[in-house]
Amino acid sequence: MGRLGQTRRRAAEPARGEGSNFVTDDIVKKTTYVSGSGPADGGSGTAVLSFDETAAGATRSIGGRRALVTLAGDVVALFIATLAALLLLPAVSHIPSLGRALAEYAENRPPAIVDLLIVPWTVFVMYGYGLYRSSARSINGWVLSEGLRGLTALSVAAWSALVLMLLATGSNDSLGFIALFWGAVIVTVPICRTIGRAAFWQSPRLSERTLIVGAGAVGHLLGEKIAKHPEYNLRLVGYLDDGEPFGAGKPPSVPVVGSLEDLNDVIDGYNVTRVIIAFSRARHQQILDVVRACADRGVRVNIVPRLFEILSSQTSIDDVEGIPLLDVAHVEMSHLNTVVKRAFDLVVGSVLTLLALPLIGLLALAIKIDSRGPVFFRQERMGRGGKVFRIYKLRSMHVDAEQQRYDLAEQNEYSGPMFKIKSDPRTTRVGNVIRKWSLDEAPQIFNVLRGEMSLVGPRPLWVDEAARCRGWTKKRLDITPGITGLWQVTGRNDVPFDEMVKLDYMYVTGWSLSWDIKLLLETIPAVLGRRGAY
Repeated sequence: MGRLGQTRRRAAEPARGEGSNFVTDDIVKKTTYVSGSGPADGGSGTAVLSFDETAAGATRSIGGRRALVTLAGDVVALFIATLAALLLLPAVSHIPSLGRALAEYAENRPPAIVDLLIVPWTVFVMYGYGLYRSSARSINGWVLSEGLRGLTALSVAAWSALVLMLLATGSNDSLGFIALFWGAVIVTVPICRTIGRAAFWQSPRLSERTLIVGAGAVGHLLGEKIAKHPEYNLRLVGYLDDGEPFGAGKPPSVPVVGSLEDLNDVIDGYNVTRVIIAFSRARHQQILDVVRACADRGVRVNIVPRLFEILSSQTSIDDVEGIPLLDVAHVEMSHLNTVVKRAFDLVVGSVLTLLALPLIGLLALAIKIDSRGPVFFRQERMGRGGKVFRIYKLRSMHVDAEQQRYDLAEQNEYSGPMFKIKSDPRTTRVGNVIRKWSLDEAPQIFNVLRGEMSLVGPRPLWVDEAARCRGWTKKRLDITPGITGLWQVTGRNDVPFDEMVKLDYMYVTGWSLSWDIKLLLETIPAVLGRRGAY
């Protein structure tokens, strides 16, 4: 294997004369390879690798282990749901509404065959819906938005089991049990999956050693984003590229470990389990060779598509005799789409308002006790079509915060026209808490009911911020701004202004009601994780 193989044998100690470069976090710090000087050909580049034998042993089975973690959580959830259904069945007649529908089945216990087969049958249906494939292969693993597909799978599993029993026995004795099982399983499966992954997903045995092919601006940006998300459990070992990376004056935080011709040695020497191709200087045939070499070694491959700035998770794929075509949807907000979105806001917003009112009352009392001033804070924002409105928030700062903003201008930590400071001295004690958990935004539900905001949409910018949007970026004004959106689930205040505007454009041009539902679900872990909240 050449120099890289020698490096592995010296992993337990620093190389002579390079003790200051020795690291213990599985990331190489070394002189950048230029084309033709990588470890494969014995070039002059040197490397020091802290090699984790435990991590190395998990190189090819990480996907299987992730799928097993998910499967174990599902089996536990299904047994809990089965037990709950059996225990609740005798008492079903005393449950309001449900009792009227299922009271006559309360005394009918399901046949033993149903008790025995309901769990494996449900697992089989979930497997058919691909609910374990995503766990094994995707970077994100399972997220709450997957619950929509999971709900469909669980519903099909439960009610198809009833249909099979009707066909086999001609009896509907299992109806009460199946109804209770279905109600329990749609709750227990998401909970057990979440708990299981929170407990095991960050294990070193599930960590993926990742190599990025392409050390240009896109590869660098991708590396930075991976570093911001430890929940992905990706260990970036370095970049592969020909030529000088990043340009003068901007050295990479993670090294270039070789050129494209070193791919095989790097995969084997660094125990790479995932390769991401991000706009390398390589020719088309070289990229194909990279993908095929990875496939031969069981290494997963991801490719950053061209024009990724205008592609979203809503992008669909067409096919012309084996040639895939990406459908870059540009949705115009027709009158029908506007009515559908508004109806969704009113129905869901009304429910959320009832849930939020007690919380807002308690927080208002705490704010009043903590500091002088009004409970609510109102500020002008730019709405749909350039219409200005006043946004409602719970006051999290002292009453003279606006005046202090100009005195603190030099401490602004946000790149762009917005003003953000992580440890803002203007924030009150209660304000610190409610801002971390995004509770200060709860009163915006009133803006939703008034039609000034939507549950999901572009971020409502200040008037002077919105004035800086020109050309295609003004497309964000075609849709009502939202309480949450792509900017919220992506990182909120950690997202630079220019990137946030691009996310807004992506949302507006690819809008669908299912995407709104997905973003609402993804907001929950984003808020609980407090990503970019300050």
